[in-house]
Amino acid sequence: MEEMIAGLKASVKQFVNLTENEEEAFISPWSKFEYNKNTVITDFGQTEKYFYYVHKGVMRGYFIKNGIDYNMGFSYDGEYSGVFDSFLDQSPAVWALETITPTYGLRIEYQALMKLYDDHKVFERWARLFYQRVLVGYGVFSRSILADTAEEKFNRLVKQSPHVLQLIPQKHLASYLGMTPETFSRMRKKAMS
Repeated sequence: MEEMIAGLKASVKQFVNLTENEEEAFISPWSKFEYNKNTVITDFGQTEKYFYYVHKGVMRGYFIKNGIDYNMGFSYDGEYSGVFDSFLDQSPAVWALETITPTYGLRIEYQALMKLYDDHKVFERWARLFYQRVLVGYGVFSRSILADTAEEKFNRLVKQSPHVLQLIPQKHLASYLGMTPETFSRMRKKAMS
């Protein structure tokens, strides 16, 4: 547990500096979670109750249309996760959150996080900076999905996050990039040679 708390503290400090009292206030409402591989954490239609800090493991956000899985993104060691839109407005999820590997970390309930925002201005700043990073990343991703060739998408992924090739199954990465598994496999083979 101490290692997870140290990781959570380090992740917050990427965005804001905390006093000792703020750090204690921030850490106390988080609780441990642990899920097996291929566990749906938040399903379609459920309201996201938690904001997650992934200490170890891999999660994916996805939706299904016409029987096909569409991967929207991945969270892994040292990152935050959850069905963010459902969490923020406490509405039913239109996409799901699932583990790809055994995953554990810390989570905080919606009301507890809102109380932190109300009680400590620094946590509102942390949230703003975190969601700013998410929004900028989403903009880059959206532009790439709409305008880039398959090769450009693959090269962007390899440049920005080469480690995901070892962590995430090829079929999920292909879906995330909007290409077939065969095209992804061809790109990967070309990159390896």
